[in-house]
Amino acid sequence: MLSIKTEYNIPRDCFNDVIGLMKETNPTGNIIPSDLYRTKKLVSKLGLTATKIDCCINGCILYYKDDAAEVICRTCNASRFKPNSGKQRRPKKDVPYSCLFYLPIIPKLQ
Repeated sequence: MLSIKTEYNIPRDCFNDVIGLMKETNPTGNIIPSDLYRTKKLVSKLGLTATKIDCCINGCILYYKDDAAEVICRTCNASRFKPNSGKQRRPKKDVPYSCLFYLPIIPKLQ
């Protein structure tokens, strides 16, 4: 359910309503979490930590390990970060155009 929420950008209230519907339609005594908070709490106990990795907007490279400090793609010369508008009082953090989350599941399976 969490992967569907993330993939389709489902709001929290909608997620909670769908979970509530699932709880109603399942037999009594089911162990489905009742809302997003409890779902995340349950998943966090698994100990799976995701690593956020920036990638090129065109999918050329991952800015990972040796390439983590690069700002421009060496393959297509595309910028890694979205341009900052200089109207804010505080300087904004650099926001990547595209990123992925790497979930190292192999150590958990061993």
